[in-house]
Amino acid sequence: MTQTLQQLIGSQTPVLLDIATAANFPCQRPFTEHLGVAELPAYRILADRKQTAGSSNNWQSAEDGGPFLFTVELLYTSTIPTYLRDDWYRDWGSVEQYHRLVPAEQSPDAVIEQGVITVPGWTRHGPIRALP
Repeated sequence: MTQTLQQLIGSQTPVLLDIATAANFPCQRPFTEHLGVAELPAYRILADRKQTAGSSNNWQSAEDGGPFLFTVELLYTSTIPTYLRDDWYRDWGSVEQYHRLVPAEQSPDAVIEQGVITVPGWTRHGPIRALP
């Protein structure tokens, strides 16, 4: 069965959009990050091979603190066969579906607790000297 990208992914599913593709897919929802905790994306939309190798894989790299820092460690991918309607041979990019390495039942999402606490500057809860 042939589906459009919108039918496959929809507008509510979290997606890792490569920088070169973000403007072309305004209906897809980028994954969120709040208070340093990132939502795990369900899909990745990549640009064509040349753009991905030269740009996307660099700015998203784990070494530079990009989203590959957690996607590579927590997820594995499978490529979904895609093509442009009436133009099967053009390299437009690709779609990867992410799957959790550990099922959600065994590794639930993080729970964020936030609040305000006042601590005087002279307060110290640990030892004065670090032990060797």
